[in-house]
Amino acid sequence: MGFDAFRKNGGPTYYDAVHIPWETDLVTSGLIFSFVILAFSFYIILPGMAGKEKLFSFIRITLSLFIGAVILVSNFSMTWETASTSTLTKYKAGTGQEVNVSIGVNIGFRGINITLKGDDDQIIGETINYNEHFSWEGLQGRFGFGPFSGRFNQEYRAAQQRGLPLPILWIAEYFTIDGEGIRWGRHYRQAGWYSHIMLWLAFPLWLLSNILFFVLLRYGAYFLVLTGLSMIISNIIWATLRNVVDLVIPFTTHDKLEFSYGGSFWVCLITGIVCVVLGIVVFLMDKLCPTYVAAFFGVDVLQDSESIVVEEDDEQIVTDQSKTIRNQGGSGEGADDVDGEDDDLYQPPPLAIPQQSTDRDSSFVRPPIVRKKSYNTAEFRITKRLQRPRRRDPPPRPVTHKTEDDEDKNLYLNDIPMKQTSAELSARNVVSENDELYTNGTQIQTSASRY
Repeated sequence: MGFDAFRKNGGPTYYDAVHIPWETDLVTSGLIFSFVILAFSFYIILPGMAGKEKLFSFIRITLSLFIGAVILVSNFSMTWETASTSTLTKYKAGTGQEVNVSIGVNIGFRGINITLKGDDDQIIGETINYNEHFSWEGLQGRFGFGPFSGRFNQEYRAAQQRGLPLPILWIAEYFTIDGEGIRWGRHYRQAGWYSHIMLWLAFPLWLLSNILFFVLLRYGAYFLVLTGLSMIISNIIWATLRNVVDLVIPFTTHDKLEFSYGGSFWVCLITGIVCVVLGIVVFLMDKLCPTYVAAFFGVDVLQDSESIVVEEDDEQIVTDQSKTIRNQGGSGEGADDVDGEDDDLYQPPPLAIPQQSTDRDSSFVRPPIVRKKSYNTAEFRITKRLQRPRRRDPPPRPVTHKTEDDEDKNLYLNDIPMKQTSAELSARNVVSENDELYTNGTQIQTSASRY
C-alpha cells in the first residue's frame, strides 16, 4: 500500500510543481540562514549573564551580525536597481496576439532578473509566468554574439533561439554588452564590478573590528569607521558609474520601465552611515569616559589604561634620580667621576626627594610633587620620549679676566690654529714668551716658537 502513494493508475510517482518566487535565491537564502543560526547560537547564552551585561551583549551581537549580513546579502542580491510596470504588449513573434502582463526588472552586481506575469486564460493552454536571469560575470568577451563573445551576449542569443516572449527579449537587448552599439550593459557591468570589490573589502574590515573591540577599543572604532566608509564608497561607485542618463525602457506612450535605486542600495548606504557614526561615538566615549564604554563592551578597563603606564614611568624616573643624587651627595669627587663617565648620556635635572622635615629645616624642605593621573596616549609618550635631547649642554667657559692691553690671553687650545703662515706669525707681536694659556682650568707654559 505504501508504494501506491503519489501514483495514478500504476504509473510512476508524480510530484506537483514547487512554485518558488524569484526572490528566493539560493545564495541569498543561505547567507541569511547562516547569520540567523549565529544569532540564535549567541542568544541562547544570554540568560546565563547577569545584570546589564545581558542587555549590552544583546545589543552588540545584534548590531554586529546585522552589519555582516547586510555586507554579504547586499553583495549577492539583485535589488540594487528596480523597475516595474503593467502594460498591453505583444507576446511572441509570429502570433500578433497582445496580452496584459506585469513586467519587473531587478539589477544586481552580477546580472539582471526579468519577470513576466500575465493574467490567466489569455492564451489557451499556456500560463504566462516567466523569470529569466541574464548574467555578465566573467570576461567581457569579443564584440557581437558569437562563440567568443561575453556571457551576457551568449545567453541573450540562446534566449532568442528558445523563443522567449518578446517583452523579455526587448528588455535584455538593452543590457547586451556593446551589442548593436548599445552600451547600457557595459556601464552596469563596470559599476557592479567595482562596487562588489568595495563590499568585499568591507567584509574583512568588519571581522577585524569585531576582534579589535576585545583587544583595544580605539582600534576597533577605527576599523568600524573604515567598514562604513567602504560600504558608502560602494554606493557612490554604483551611483556614478552605472549610467550618465537614467535608463528608461518604453513599451507604450504611458507604460515605461523607469529604474530607481532598490532596497539593497538604501540598506547598504544606511548601514554604512550607521557604522561611521557608531565608530566615531565609540572613539569619543573611549577618550572621554573609558570606564563606561569598557563596561558596555565587557572588557577590562585596565588592559588599555595608559595612566598606569605613565605612573610607572614617572616612578622609575624618580627612583633613578634619587640614586644619582645619593651618589653625588656621598662625595664630590665621586660625583664628578660619575658625571664624566655619563657625559654622553642625557640625564634629566634632579628632583627633590621628599624627606621627613623637622622644626629646624622645615623652611628648607621642598614639598613632594603630586602627580595627577594622565590619560595621554601611547603615541604622545613615545613622541615625548624621542624629543628629549640626547646630550648634555656644553660646559660653561672658564671665567677669564681680559685687559685691554692683552686681548689674547686665557685662550683655549682648541681655538688656536695648528698651522699658520709667516705673515700671521709676524702679526702676533703681542704674544710674549711666557704667556699663560688655560684649558679647562689647566695652566700650560708655551713659548713663541710653539706658534
